[in-house]
Amino acid sequence: YVKLLVKLYRFLARRTDAKFNAVVLKRLFMSRTNRPPMSISKIAKEMKGKEGKIAVVVGTVTNDVRILDDGMLKFTVCCLRATDNARARITAAGGELITFDQLALRAPTGSNCVLLRGPLKAREVYKHFGKAPGTPGSRQKPY
Repeated sequence: YVKLLVKLYRFLARRTDAKFNAVVLKRLFMSRTNRPPMSISKIAKEMKGKEGKIAVVVGTVTNDVRILDDGMLKFTVCCLRATDNARARITAAGGELITFDQLALRAPTGSNCVLLRGPLKAREVYKHFGKAPGTPGSRQKPY
């Protein structure tokens, strides 16, 4: 499926002047560690005051049990994958989840789209990078 999306967005990046398609194409090529997941609470925070726009996440959309008000989840999200609970909560709130080929039909140039990305340095492995643990001034976690 991702190979078909690459073909589609390579065509759109070449034939349209929109930088949006080139960025989406670049992110489709990224490894899984460079496509970090994004929770529905972060998407809801970013989409506040941007009603009618489409949130675009090149990655996975995950559920967040800390968000209690489901009324905040009424938005359109385009993502590669969504967890079952996140999908259920967004659709129950009146929002919708679309795929990238549906997005290409709705907004071929990325107009009215908000391109979002999850936190890259949130992985546990980043706590170990830096000065060696045990050396003066080091805040790193030992393995």
